[in-house]
Formats: sequence, structure tokens, C-alpha cells
Amino acid sequence: MAEPTDQELIAEVLSGQTASFEPLVVKYQPRVFALARRYARRETEVEDIVQTVFLKAFSKLSSYKGTAPFEHWLMRTATYTCYDFLRKHQRNREWNATDLSD
Repeated sequence: MAEPTDQELIAEVLSGQTASFEPLVVKYQPRVFALARRYARRETEVEDIVQTVFLKAFSKLSSYKGTAPFEHWLMRTATYTCYDFLRKHQRNREWNATDLSD
């Protein structure tokens, strides 16, 4: 029996079978982890980014149009999540530097 395609799994998730999202996580988790490791140093930060990516993907799955491969949509979500992480941590660094100068 062949594995279900990404499109089939997405259709199942959107129809209420939320457990069908797990195979997508298992399939794409290594790529998302690899991307997150380029943006964060600590493994706990990497794990937080990856978790956020999959939470966003799950909650916004209905916005996936299917015109491009799911992997592209997911990795774009992952990249934007990494950018958000960098912006947040840049603000924290600036704030900490200001505290040190006082």
C-alpha cells in the first residue's frame, strides 16, 4: 500500500482528521530543524522555532492553496518564523546592551 501524498494528508487534516498532520511533521521535521539551526545557536531555541513552525502550519493549513508543493509553503513559513526569531532576539540584545550602559 502506497503512502498517502501530502495533498491527501492535507485534505484529511482539513476534513477534521488532525492525526493526519503527524506524517507531515515526521516527513519535514529534519528540513525544518536544519533551517532553524542556521538561525539559532541553542538547541532549545531551535526546538522552539521548529515547534512554532509546525503550530503555524497546522493553524494556517487552510490557507495553503496547493498551487506549489506543500514543502515550499512549509519552508517559507519556517523561514519567516526564523526571521521573527531573529528580530525578537535583536530587540532583546539591544535592550540588554542599554541596561549594561546604565
